[in-house]
Amino acid sequence: MNETGIAEADIDAVVEGIKRLGPDVQGYGNVDPAWSRSPAILVIDCVLSLNRKYDGFVVPRLDAFVENHPDICTVNELADFMSSFPTPHEFMQQELSYNYEDRANTLQSVVDFVCKIVGKTPDVPEEKTLKQWAINAKLEEYQTLNIYGFGIAGYQYLRMLFGADTTKPDVHIIRFVSKLLGRNTSAIEALHLLEASSECLGLSVRDVDTYIWEISARPQQDATYSATNEKVVIETDYTEIWAPILQGDYGELFTGKPKSHHNKGQMLGGTIADVELWFWITTRKCYIRLYFLSPDHFERRDKIMEQFPESEYAYEYKDTERITTVIFPVLDKGKNDRADWDEIREKLVNMGTDICNKINESGI
Repeated sequence: MNETGIAEADIDAVVEGIKRLGPDVQGYGNVDPAWSRSPAILVIDCVLSLNRKYDGFVVPRLDAFVENHPDICTVNELADFMSSFPTPHEFMQQELSYNYEDRANTLQSVVDFVCKIVGKTPDVPEEKTLKQWAINAKLEEYQTLNIYGFGIAGYQYLRMLFGADTTKPDVHIIRFVSKLLGRNTSAIEALHLLEASSECLGLSVRDVDTYIWEISARPQQDATYSATNEKVVIETDYTEIWAPILQGDYGELFTGKPKSHHNKGQMLGGTIADVELWFWITTRKCYIRLYFLSPDHFERRDKIMEQFPESEYAYEYKDTERITTVIFPVLDKGKNDRADWDEIREKLVNMGTDICNKINESGI
């Protein structure tokens, strides 16, 4: 037994299970664009995702809120906006299309809790304060919050969203660990086992957690090939949009299996000079996102962006301490503009090709 009371044999079993996940686990905790959202949206994400389908239920509501309220980024701004409604329930109904009073009250309580955290250091940026809280927070503190419907999984997910290297013992994690041990495990036990096993392998536990969630919650979204490798089938809501590009109808550069995907986004360009290139589309817009992952993401971003003079390219930065993102708008047309999908694909591929060439020219 170690200091957490977990048998070494159980840790060994989970270590072997993590090894069998394959070589792509490392760095996976930063792949999903959800991690780079603003603090206000991360809090909504955390509460909305409790016991709900993430891609089908949560993501569309987050995207709609961001599109309708791009000015609400901090948790204090979210709190002020929520206070303009008679009740949290009315806010959730009108702004998140969710008719669930208990969950609305949970969101209000979590927002109040996070506002108290940032209120302790008013002169420090919210992201920095919340990251420090997430890293230093103790597991057992979730019990003292006494927020209805917000247990250990929600608390841990909140910590992860703000930068803690930990895991949330949700149904996917508990099922994964239980299957490896051949018995049922509690949330606490699964959490400690995943943390200890990840440490043994020198892996970020957040990477392991995210990878397990991805293969558990999104198995239907894996791309598959026919025997002749002629057709790619992506089982997502956006199949019709992305498949022609992946199948080579718009050139060879972005063909084949996407390196990663997140509902309406596809990492079609892969990784170039440690930069991920994603094609992204919302109901009304399409754009290209570049993700510069740590370490040295700011330095690499600045060097590469020298190839994109502002007189010739429109773009904006979205920065956090963990990741920096550059967004290139392509068209004010999106998924709802079905008649324009061919134009959308062509514009994305053309700009994506240009961006890839510029990154290569940077010499990084």
